[in-house]
Amino acid sequence: MQSDYTPKEFSILSYIDQNSDATQRQLSEHVGVSLGTINILIKRLVKKGLIKIDRLQPNSVKYFLTPAGIASKLERTYGYILRTYRELSVFRARLTAILRPLLTEQQKATIWFFGPDDDFALLLKELLDSAFDFPSNRVLSEQKDLTALLKQEPKLHLLTWNTASDELLQSLGVKHTNILASISVE
Repeated sequence: MQSDYTPKEFSILSYIDQNSDATQRQLSEHVGVSLGTINILIKRLVKKGLIKIDRLQPNSVKYFLTPAGIASKLERTYGYILRTYRELSVFRARLTAILRPLLTEQQKATIWFFGPDDDFALLLKELLDSAFDFPSNRVLSEQKDLTALLKQEPKLHLLTWNTASDELLQSLGVKHTNILASISVE
């Protein structure tokens, strides 16, 4: 089965799947289109056999995903997950290739990471632990921790992954390298 519908239609299917009592107004707000557009999109999804409308009262309806709608939504979600994992695997391999020459035994003592406590930091900590046997507590996200570290160890090599961290370190006159500047995801 091939999912031949638009992202807005997929958004409607997902919202109805999670909110069986959805109104057209709620769908309109969720998808970010007018009520008239929602009406057209719902009619298109009904025609495709992906949703069913049950009229509860003259002015009240309930939307349901049909078995075909559920299968189509699952197929599209599965495809998205596969693409995301493939991209993550490529990204992880590129990051490993960039870190490998930096994390030599001689340089490990001077390398620290600084940036926000985000999904990249989580990936970085996991990768450092599994591929490099590098302590994850050397990934800092708080400026106070960075300031304390710089007082103790002035000759560090800091690696960053976002612009705000780069700007902060630059304002402090601290040498650093943004490791994402070398990575591009296809």
